[in-house]
Parts: sequence; C-alpha cells; structure tokens
Amino acid sequence: MDTIREWWGAIMAATGLGVWLIRLEGASKTALREVERLEKQLDADRKAISETRREQNEMLREMRADIKRLLERSSSPRD
Repeated sequence: MDTIREWWGAIMAATGLGVWLIRLEGASKTALREVERLEKQLDADRKAISETRREQNEMLREMRADIKRLLERSSSPRD
C-alpha cells in the first residue's frame, strides 16, 4: 500500500497523459476527416467551375460568330 502512495502522482500523471493522447488522436482523426471532406468539395467545385467556364466560352464563341455575321451583313453592298 505504501508503494501505491509513493507512486500515486506518477500513476495519475501517466493516466492523465494516456487520456490526453487518446483525445488527441480522436481530434486528429476528426481533423483528417474534415480535411478529406474539404478536398473532395474543392475538387467538385473545381469541376463545376471548369464546366461553367467551358459553357461560357462556347456561348462567347457563338456570340462572336453572330456579331461577325451581323457586321458582314451590314457592310455588304446592297444592290
């Protein structure tokens, strides 16, 4: 019993350290899951932005072609 009393502080410190390490591991796992989720969301956002940019470029090409045709019609000599 005296041995336990002598080492009581060290035992409690080791127990506290163990609990703290377990909580730290849980927190790090939670953070890693959140980082993975954010990376997936970022990839999805990049794909969506790329698709939107592609659609806008196509629309601008069509608009340029339409404007070019209108300018050609207006500048052509009328008989």
